[in-house]
Amino acid sequence: MLIQRKYYPYYVTNSLLALLPVSFIAGNLILNANIVILILASLALYKLDIFKRKLSTIDKLVIIFFFYTSLNGFFNNFLNFNFSNIPYDNIVLIKSLAFLRFFFLYFTIKYLILNNIINYKFLFFIFGCCSLFVSIDILIQFSFGKDIFGYAPSGRRLSGPFGDELVAGSFIQRFFIFIIFFIVIFFKNQNKKIINLFFFSTLILILIGILLSGNRIPVLMLIIMLCLIFVYEKNLRKNLGLVFLCFFLALSFLILEKSKFRPHYKSFIVKSVEIVDYVKQRLIYGEVKVKNVYIKEIESGILTWERNKLFGGGINSFRWNCNSVDRSKMLSFVSKRGEVNCNNHPHNYYLEIAAELGIVGLIFVLSIFITIIYHSINKLHFSGKRNEKFEFLKVFFILFIVEIFPFKTTGSFFSTFNANFIFIILPFVVGLIEYKNNKS
Repeated sequence: MLIQRKYYPYYVTNSLLALLPVSFIAGNLILNANIVILILASLALYKLDIFKRKLSTIDKLVIIFFFYTSLNGFFNNFLNFNFSNIPYDNIVLIKSLAFLRFFFLYFTIKYLILNNIINYKFLFFIFGCCSLFVSIDILIQFSFGKDIFGYAPSGRRLSGPFGDELVAGSFIQRFFIFIIFFIVIFFKNQNKKIINLFFFSTLILILIGILLSGNRIPVLMLIIMLCLIFVYEKNLRKNLGLVFLCFFLALSFLILEKSKFRPHYKSFIVKSVEIVDYVKQRLIYGEVKVKNVYIKEIESGILTWERNKLFGGGINSFRWNCNSVDRSKMLSFVSKRGEVNCNNHPHNYYLEIAAELGIVGLIFVLSIFITIIYHSINKLHFSGKRNEKFEFLKVFFILFIVEIFPFKTTGSFFSTFNANFIFIILPFVVGLIEYKNNKS
């Protein structure tokens, strides 16, 4: 049967949205292509209607932030970035302008939400199944030495379908919630015993996958997400209690059993304690005596920010600016000769934003985040409405809170993998907050 022409926009945009987690697995090139096609297709289908809407406070803050990143890119590229070993000319300006694609992504997705174009049932199913697929693929890789694509494990960390990229745990943690709420929202009136069994078995597979992935921060973030689900979904509390028990038994087994996972997870506990000690030393004594690779990244982020406190060094400038910091301040972490030898980013969103966009850029980002949190809490706890859109907001709000959690190590805020996810979640939260002003 031919699809009627009037339904083309609906099917095209939903198909492109549903392909996003598949694109994450396929790699940065495919992911960027998917995002660009989604934006261009939406512009072709809905024209400039995407931008013809009264701007909310959050919208205005988002516009100011992107305007600032572009202006910052021009300023730093031509007046404040003098390094000879860059891979190509005008790198800061090019990266800053390329970052603008997320501005269009934000308003595109928000338009689709406010105009009720998104098929949430289809979206949640595909997103959740992709997380489940990665978990099963990791289990296959662990059991047989190769996953279904032929990728072998990398020591104590399993990558599943991501090959050389060790981000499987992060992917599972970000997308698993969709399969949980797909069951909760769309099958709440079905046989409870069957639903509970499906819920429990699905979540156990997810937990096994993320534990075997060896990505330790995603494990911690998944625990926080489960705690937030426990708070917001009282009907799941009994099942979640049993899941928590199984999870901690599995984690205890990995830590106590003499296997390659034991030192991996035990060292995480040790290093976490060291980071707490570092914070105390930094705040109380102003000096650092604890040696830890993560602390080195934190210190390098702080020292790089101190070189350009107000406006930072520009997007993608961290590595070069960090390598030129006063090495006498980093002697606890670096060799006696040569460069400071910094990473590409300081492994924390907020330190990276401060180092590359300065305190001004950090204030803009925090303003956006705080405003979103305020309006989300107001909608979830004080609006009194309990419909499907309310349930969807809970999902994206939980994802948003965990994604911006400040006390964790992260990849780069401006990387394709992370920035795409952030600016996919952001418009969903904002759009669902504002949905009452359009159609309810």
